[in-house]
This record gives sequence, structure tokens and C-alpha cells, in this order.
Amino acid sequence: MAGFDIRFLPIFFFGLVGGAAAFVVGVPMPFMLGGIFGAACYVLWYERNDKRLPKLSRWVRLIFMAIIGAMIGSRFSPELLTLLPQFWISGLALIPFILLAHAGNYAVMRWIGGYEKLDAYFAALPGGIIDSVALAEEAGADLRIVTAQHFIRIILVVSSIPLLFLVIQGNAVGSLAGQSMGSVDYDLIDIVLLIAIALAGLTIGQLTKLPVSHMLGPLLLAITLSVTGVIEIDIPPWLGHAAQFMVGTALGAQFSGVSRKLLIRGLRMGILSAIYMLFLAAMFAHLLIQYVPADFGAMFISFAAGGLAEMSLIALSLNFNPVVVAIHHLCRILLTVFIGNFLSRRVFKLVPAK
Repeated sequence: MAGFDIRFLPIFFFGLVGGAAAFVVGVPMPFMLGGIFGAACYVLWYERNDKRLPKLSRWVRLIFMAIIGAMIGSRFSPELLTLLPQFWISGLALIPFILLAHAGNYAVMRWIGGYEKLDAYFAALPGGIIDSVALAEEAGADLRIVTAQHFIRIILVVSSIPLLFLVIQGNAVGSLAGQSMGSVDYDLIDIVLLIAIALAGLTIGQLTKLPVSHMLGPLLLAITLSVTGVIEIDIPPWLGHAAQFMVGTALGAQFSGVSRKLLIRGLRMGILSAIYMLFLAAMFAHLLIQYVPADFGAMFISFAAGGLAEMSLIALSLNFNPVVVAIHHLCRILLTVFIGNFLSRRVFKLVPAK
């Protein structure tokens, strides 16, 4: 890996400024989304006169993606085993939801947005920003387009849901968006365990050739250890913020070469995508409430394609079971990775099959 370029320092500085500002305001996933925004703003400003920054090593993202995967997986308790049988119908319903969401989003990105097939395919995935970008990177898609579209979609979905519940039901979502799933009762062994799981999961994921191995390997390993009661980890809040900051800032650096035209087009496509996916989530929630022990609100949040962490926090604010919501979003993310990877390589032949 090449030596560190001093020109990277302002990128991380402005990423930190953006993350801190987002944290103060109460933006969900503040250090990731704020890091993307701050770093992207600096990159776009720096390159306004046709200057170009060097590419930041992808290993910055990969290592911290592994840590985030381990942290998310460690949040699942043995309660998961008792809840799963009650929601098998809604779990299966995620498959048609993903296919319909992806197809509709692809139509928006390809035929209205005018993106190339490969870029539209991965920008349309109804997964999380980290895993979708990781899949896109493996396939050779334009990370500027994919990152921008997922960033805009998550912001719009997460910010609109509290407003929808306020208008429709009069329930205001609290300011939990600025919090993390961390605990102040952590000690050194918790940090060591998380890093060990991240590295072991990364290795296992690569050896087994999992798609997005640096994310799914640690995540699945952590889930297995947590649900079976082998480990119980208290996550330091600062570690979650630091990992999100590093991933977000690294993604923001990928905006090198993005034009104003691309950003405006991304916002238009993001609005259309968010509206379509929220409508689809409402339709599935309405159909499923007679088959699962949950009301419309809980199912709607479970299918609204925001991120796992922030949708779980919204569930807490509205007194819905956050484990139920988290199960659905974790399954959506995992299924999106596997379905998206399979279709791109085996069916649509967008990239060579492994």
C-alpha cells in the first residue's frame, strides 16, 4: 500500500466536522452520513478548478466495515430464537419486497435517471449503504453514483418516517437519532473481542468467498456467538462513532470527479426512489398485519428501507419492539446482498460470475 498522502488530512478533518455537526443536529448515523457529506463537500470544493485528489486506499473502508459488521451482529440476543418462528411469514415476504423494490428503483435509475446498467443496478439495491457500496465496488460500478443514491435514499426515508407518524398518528419520534447502540459499561476485553471477531470474520468470509466478505463474515460470526450466548459485548459508543466516521469519510472521498449535474440528478432520483419504497413498505405492512403479531406501524418500520441502526432507534422511540424491527432489516440487508450478487452475476451477467 502506498505511503500516506498529506492531501488526505483535510478530507478527514472536514469529514470529522461534518460528523460532529450531524451529531449535534441529531441526524441518524451522524458520523457516517455527516462524514460522507463533510468529506464530499471538501473534495468537490478542492476539485472545482480541475484539480484532482489521489484515491484513498479501499482498505480504510474494508477494515472498518468489518468492525461495523461485528458490532451490528453482537447486538442480537438469544431473544432472537424465540421471535423468529412468529415472523416467518413476514420474513419470507422480504423476498418479493426486495425484488419489487429493486425492480422499481432500477426503472427509476435507468429509464428516468439515465444511469448506465451497472450503476443503476447497484444504486437501486434496497440494502444498506455499506453493503450496497461494497457490492458495487466488487462489480466495478461507479461508487460516486451508488454512494450518492444510497446516501440520499437513507436520509429521505429516515427523516420522513418520523414526520409521517407525527402527521398521521400524532406520535413524535424522540431525538434518539443522535445516540448509538453503545454502552458506557464497556471495558478493554469488549474492544479486544470486537476486533478479534472482525478480523476472524473477515478471514472466514474471504476463505468461504462470501459476497461482501469483509462485512458479512464478521456480522454472521458475531450473530452466531451472540444468539447462542457465547459472548455478551458492551460496545464503546466512541468505537461505533469512529468506525462510522472512517467509513463515511472514505466514501465521501469517492466523490472525486462528481459534477453538480450528477448531484442534482441524484437528488431527483433519490426522492422518487424513497417515495416508491415507502409506498411499497406500506402495502406489504397492510397485507402482513393479519398474519404476524405486530401492528401496521411496526411492520411499516420493519419494511421501510432505511438502515438497521436508525430504524431500530425509531422503533424504540415509538414503543415498537426494536428486536422485531432489527430482525427484518438484518434479513433485508442479508437477502439483498445474496440476491443482488446472484442476479448480477448469474442472471443478468452484469459482471463475470465467480
